[in-house]
Amino acid sequence: MSLSVNSVEDDQSPLLSSYNPSEVSRGPSPRQLLPVLDRRVSDGRQRQPVNYNSISSNSYGSHDSETSAVVSRYKYYTKLAPHSDSSFTMPDHVVPGLFIITEIVKIQGSQSSIITIFSLWNTMMGTSLLSMPWAINQAGFTCGILLLLAMAALMLYTSYRILHSVKCLNSSNEVIEFSDVCREYLGRWAEVIAFVSSLLTLLGGMIVYWILISNFLYNIVTFIYHQSQGEDISTSGSTDPICPSRSPQPNPNHTSPNISMVTGDHSHDATFSRWWDEQKTVPIMLIAVVFPLINFKSPTFFTKFNALGTISVTYLVCFAMKNAISWGVHLDFHNTSSPVYVHEVKSTFPSLTGISALAYFVHNCVSAITRLQKHPENTVRDLIIAYVLVALTYIYMGVIVYVSFGLDKDCLEDNFLNNLKDTNVMAFVARIGLFFQMICVFPLLVFIFRLQFMNSLFGSIWPSLTHVLLLNSALIGVCIIFAVFLPHIGKIIGFVGAFCGFSYAIALPCLVFMKIRHQAGTLTLPIIIFHSFLILIGLGNFIGQFLLLG
Repeated sequence: MSLSVNSVEDDQSPLLSSYNPSEVSRGPSPRQLLPVLDRRVSDGRQRQPVNYNSISSNSYGSHDSETSAVVSRYKYYTKLAPHSDSSFTMPDHVVPGLFIITEIVKIQGSQSSIITIFSLWNTMMGTSLLSMPWAINQAGFTCGILLLLAMAALMLYTSYRILHSVKCLNSSNEVIEFSDVCREYLGRWAEVIAFVSSLLTLLGGMIVYWILISNFLYNIVTFIYHQSQGEDISTSGSTDPICPSRSPQPNPNHTSPNISMVTGDHSHDATFSRWWDEQKTVPIMLIAVVFPLINFKSPTFFTKFNALGTISVTYLVCFAMKNAISWGVHLDFHNTSSPVYVHEVKSTFPSLTGISALAYFVHNCVSAITRLQKHPENTVRDLIIAYVLVALTYIYMGVIVYVSFGLDKDCLEDNFLNNLKDTNVMAFVARIGLFFQMICVFPLLVFIFRLQFMNSLFGSIWPSLTHVLLLNSALIGVCIIFAVFLPHIGKIIGFVGAFCGFSYAIALPCLVFMKIRHQAGTLTLPIIIFHSFLILIGLGNFIGQFLLLG
């Protein structure tokens, strides 16, 4: 064990990062063996009992009487106060003023509530934002809004349950994760499910990111191609929405000068289109850009660009508002033959519940984000505020695009930027920002996946360069297969979100909570019924994704 020590006489002196174990094996002096185990009460920090098993396990033949006496004294007080949260404190006259082991000083959190709320919000703001208009159309206008609120409440509750279970198990200020809680209360099988769900969430994110990066790169290069050909990209028609999936005919009863009924953009040169295809060539060419970035040992460089996510979300929010002002409101609740007829409820609503399960998924890192809270008593309040803000952001983005979209609502794509021409300047800027943001986030997803996977299999996050290259190649291969044959991020997010929402975000937290209540003898029938019902909701959401395939 490496110890960092300070001298009490000069508390401001630099810390020593380590000590020489060979000196201990030769028999330390009292000053080497018995550094002060806590700071004095006047220092304002809490002293904590220390386990001396490591000392007693070594044989020191040259201990003098003073050393032995002080060791015995500390052992005695440690037995009286074996836990770090004990109210018992060693009296000052027992603590010799020689040295301080700084590792055992209890570190107080320094993270403010605003930082905690923003971190939770920023973590949950992801690719689901682009799919929200499509998801609301799949569920129906009114049903979609209500389901977004209901899913936010459900995921908020289970996130709270995770924080509570971690707190119940964490009685020694030890850094633990929810998978450790699952193993402690439910057994090894629950830890495996939590581990697999976490990996699947990361893999799903990588697949969606690869599809979107390919899409953004395709449209960026196409925009530049049009400009290089001398085409006019500033005409008013370039801001009109399009319907890439089909070619609806204009309805004589519903016309608008700002709505274009075209299905695509400018006709591309045959050679350009053959070599620059969104599904057949771009996902493969992307390897040259991304693969070198995912083989670094440390992702520290990419974490410096986290602010790009916030900038991109802010830009999308403003961009959607600008389009809504330009396009106007297009809703019809009565005429079923109208292209902008609004369905209140649709049987395809599981598309939205699957997407929202992943949109609100922060369960595998909620404990880490709130761990350094300066005022832990405000954690639950901050969690609620974060979820409210996230729900409002998703509802805003989904509703404002859905309401202002002037074509048939079924034309809405699972990436609403696809409903804009590749000559749209503001869409071009949005795609550039999102492209660079995702290029920086993708290596982080691969790194976290590699860390968990390699450490679980080989006990090391970097067994060898060969292992890393093979794993990264396999991950890229899976991403390319989906980008070429199933480039539908709405379905992918729905399946991944429904599975991880059912297993990690709903079932495991509810089962752990009921197990804790059972051990405490406070498990009642209403608790069992309520949490079993939540688990059934998660299971139904997962099954519903398969029904949509039919």
